Amino acid sequence: SGANQLAAGMVLTNPAGAKDSMPIALSGRVWVYCDARKNPIAPGDLLTTSRFPGHAMKAVNPARAQGAIIGKAMTGLKAGRGLVLALVTLQ
Repeated sequence: SGANQLAAGMVLTNPAGAKDSMPIALSGRVWVYCDARKNPIAPGDLLTTSRFPGHAMKAVNPARAQGAIIGKAMTGLKAGRGLVLALVTLQ
């Protein structure tokens, strides 16, 4: 949340002893760090969590990913890791 000139939707405050606050998004358009090293991401693909911490990846089997879908890609990423504009719709 808050990347590439989109405002952060919400920022979690620091609990006592924590080092950083983290911006999060519950719904809407947000830039998401994605991992496309195994499968390229195209607009319309569903995104789920990746093995790489802090990143999403294409849900290659959406039926198996039910309950773990972050949202839908609005832009693509052909390879590597980078930012993808996504419509966050927690399911």
